[in-house]
This record gives sequence, structure tokens and C-alpha cells, in this order.
Amino acid sequence: MRAQLLRLSKSDLADLADVCYHASLATTPDDALDVVRALASLVPSEGVLCTLARCDPAKDAFEVHALVQVGWPRAWIAHYREHRCDRADPVLATHYRAFRPQVWSHTYRRAGEEALRFCHRARDFGLDDGLTLGVAGARRGWGSVLSFPGREIARAPRHMVLLEHAAPALHGLLQRLPRGGTPPLTARECEVLACAQAGKTTAGIARTLGISERTVVFHVRNAMRKLAARNRAQAVAKALAHGWLDPWAGAREGDQAREPGV
Repeated sequence: MRAQLLRLSKSDLADLADVCYHASLATTPDDALDVVRALASLVPSEGVLCTLARCDPAKDAFEVHALVQVGWPRAWIAHYREHRCDRADPVLATHYRAFRPQVWSHTYRRAGEEALRFCHRARDFGLDDGLTLGVAGARRGWGSVLSFPGREIARAPRHMVLLEHAAPALHGLLQRLPRGGTPPLTARECEVLACAQAGKTTAGIARTLGISERTVVFHVRNAMRKLAARNRAQAVAKALAHGWLDPWAGAREGDQAREPGV
């Protein structure tokens, strides 16, 4: 471990210590967003997605406890959710077997036929390379998934070292985040944000829910006010971080096994 840390500059070490310190203090989704943004600023990544989840292929289950993301392609999240891509994602499958740092392009090259189709689709969204790592939970099947897209981040050992040492702090942060709970949002506001999360426009949301565009705007503004969000995208991100929107539609409901400490 000491040899790895020698790859980092004094500035890197100070930044790493700062991120880990604030992660140790974070208890709310807003705190988590601030920590993830700070971490994202340290590495050449186009986005960050951090989640704590249980993956059980035998039961076709992918159960998300907490999710925090910054700059992740919303269209890809909607596609992944709609098509249950967790079933074919070779990075996810490999991650839950070993919880080691993983360069996507290396995993893509070893993918089978079904997983290869997933890889081609991911590349259509600009996710041709990146880095995934995380920490295994105390109970089998549980663990954190920390993903950083980008070619440069996948090729620099220094970035991998920095993220490996930040991962335990991020894992602990995700464990402390509340799971779901009663949202301050109305059911209709949640429905509107869920449609926005899927990439629908105001007109598209209105058609989907059978309401007027003016009513859609009314609900979006109310949700933004309640969540102290500057715009629709931030309202969706905060609702996701709080667990008030389902990040992976189609995942099995029920079977709510909990990771100790979560």
C-alpha cells in the first residue's frame, strides 16, 4: 500500500485526505453529492456513479440501496433501467465476483456474445472505456460500485491508486445514506420526475401522464422548490440520491435483504 501511495503527489494526498474526511462526516444525500463532486474533480472522468447494491444473478435481482451520480448520461441510465442491462453487463458481473479495480475495455474484450451486444450499446452512449471499483459488503452479494467513464482515467495508474484509497470512505458514506423513506414529494411529483429521469420532455411527460404541459411545469417547480434544486436535472439527481426514484426500473420488487450496517 505504501508503494502505491508513493505514486501520488503531495497535492494528491492532501486532496485524497480531504475527500475521505468529508465522506466520513457525510450523512445526507446532499452531503454525498458534494463529496462525489469533489472526488470527480480530482480525476479525468466525464462523470461518476456510486451505488450500494445487492446483485444476485441466481434470483435475477439487482437491488439498489443508494445511488449518487454526477454527470452520468441520463439517456444511458434510462436505457440501462428499461432493458435490465444488469443481466448482460460484463463489468457488473465481474465486479461482484471479485471487487477489484476493473478497466472496462479489458473486460469488454473478454465478453461473450450477449455481453458483447451490451458493450456495443454502451459505446453508442460514449461509454467505451472507464474504471469501476468498489468494496464488498459484509453479507454475500452486497457491495459498492464506483464507476468513472473515460479513456484517460482507465490508463493512468495514479488515478486508480487515488480511487482505490478513496473507495472505503465512499462505501461507508453509501451505507449511511437513508434508504427511501417518506419523500416530501407528492406521488404526482415523483411520477413527473421519474419521467424526466427517463429523458422525456415536458410535452412527453404530459402525454405519458395524461396531463397538460402547464401542470407538468407546476409539479416540476414544486419538486425543485422542495428539493432546493436549481433545475429539473438537479431535482432528479437529488430524488435519486434520496432513494425516492427507482434507479433501475424492472429490478425485482420484494426480496428486501439488507446489508448489515445499511
